[in-house]
Amino acid sequence: MKKGTKESKPEQTKPANAENPVQKPETQNPKHESMDPKPKAPDPAQAEMAALLKEIESAMFAVRFYPVAVNEGAKNEALSKLEGIYTKGNETVRQMLMYMIHEYLATSTDLKTMHTLEYFKMKNAAQDATQQRMSVYRAIFNYNTSLEGLIEFVKLLGRLRGSDDAVKLLTYHYSHLCFIENEASHVLRASILDALGKAESRYALLALLDYAEYTDNERSFGRIVSALLEWEEKLDSLRIPEKEKDEIRKKLKTIVTSEFGGSHYG
Repeated sequence: MKKGTKESKPEQTKPANAENPVQKPETQNPKHESMDPKPKAPDPAQAEMAALLKEIESAMFAVRFYPVAVNEGAKNEALSKLEGIYTKGNETVRQMLMYMIHEYLATSTDLKTMHTLEYFKMKNAAQDATQQRMSVYRAIFNYNTSLEGLIEFVKLLGRLRGSDDAVKLLTYHYSHLCFIENEASHVLRASILDALGKAESRYALLALLDYAEYTDNERSFGRIVSALLEWEEKLDSLRIPEKEKDEIRKKLKTIVTSEFGGSHYG
C-alpha cells in the first residue's frame, strides 16, 4: 500500500426499504378491512315465508299421519290451520299451498299399486333395505294412500274461500279422474262434485253447468244435479248482474227437472 493513501472502506449499501417502514400486507390494512361487505340482515319477507312454509308442512304431515300417529283432534286442527293460512295468505302463499295439496291428491294414481317390499326394491333399488321396509309401512298407513284420506283434502278445497285457485285444482283432478274407469275413480269424482257444490266460486258453478250439459254418465249426472241444487239455494249471493243470474236460473231449472237422456243435458 502506498503512503498518503487512506485505506478505503467497503461502501455500505442501505437496504432498499431502509427509509420506508415495512408495510403490512394489504389484507391487514384497516382501510381494506373497512371495505369488506358486512353480513346482510335477513329479509323479513323471506323469513316470514320460510316460517309459513314450515307451518304448512307441519300441518300436512299431521294430516298424512292420521290415524296411526296423529289423533282426530290434531288432524282437524291441522286442517283448520291450512284453511286459515289460505284465507289470510297472499297469492304466493296460496299457490304454495295449492302445489302441496296437488302433490297430495296426485297420489291417487298410485292407488292401483299394491305396496310391497318387492315393489319398493324395483322402484328404488339403491335404497337401504330398512328404508324400503319403512316405505312399505308408510304406504300402508299414511292417510293419503286411502280414499278417505284423499276425500278429506277434496273437502278442504271445497271449503277454501277468497280465490278461484282451490276450485280450479278440483276441476283439474276431476278431469284426470274422468280418464280412469274404476270404483275408486268414481268415489273421488263424486267427492269432487260434492265439493264444487259447496264452493262459493262462480267458476265452480260454471264448471258444473258444463259437466251437466255434456256428461254421458248417468251416475255422474245425478251427482252433478245434487251439486247444482246447492248452488240454486245460494245463487242470490253471487255478485253478478241480475240478467246473468236469470239465465243461470233457467239453465238450472232445465237441468234439475230433466231426466237423464231426455234432453241435451243428459
